[in-house]
Amino acid sequence: MRKFDIEKTKNITITILTGIADVLDEGHELFSYEAYKRSVYYQEGDPRQHTKWYYNHLKSIEHRGYIGIDRKNRSIELTAKGKLKLIEVSDPKTRDGKWRMLSWDIPEELKNKRQQFCRAIKRLGYKQVQKSLWACPFPKADQVDLIINELGIGKYVAYLRVDKTDIENYLNKLFKK
Repeated sequence: MRKFDIEKTKNITITILTGIADVLDEGHELFSYEAYKRSVYYQEGDPRQHTKWYYNHLKSIEHRGYIGIDRKNRSIELTAKGKLKLIEVSDPKTRDGKWRMLSWDIPEELKNKRQQFCRAIKRLGYKQVQKSLWACPFPKADQVDLIINELGIGKYVAYLRVDKTDIENYLNKLFKK
């Protein structure tokens, strides 16, 4: 796939996930799959073209684990992975003066989960401070519990949110890059 196509697909994914999240933020636990298809159908242009287009992207997003579609109950829900994707693409520049720190000791038999965890926290904005210590100054990093719960590694991970640390100068330099 060409770079342009990859970026376009990412943008479409984020647009669809954001739309679903907006509806769910209004207090709905589940989003009606049928209502979503109808809203897409009545957009401007040839309804057959964009309905097929959205449907294909919706299936792709479901396949990647960002949403769950319950065809029996005709509903869509945002999965933890979908929520994390939206958090990852949110503005990472906002700071609140606190440091979020992670330390973990995930056993060797869970090596794949450890690697997944490491990749996911990097996308949230965490950076490695020492071999077993990672830090992040951004409030969105508080959502790390979604990753921990999704991977089932809670008993191996320590999460701290601190106001002050003796390595603050080092951390500030680390996050100026």
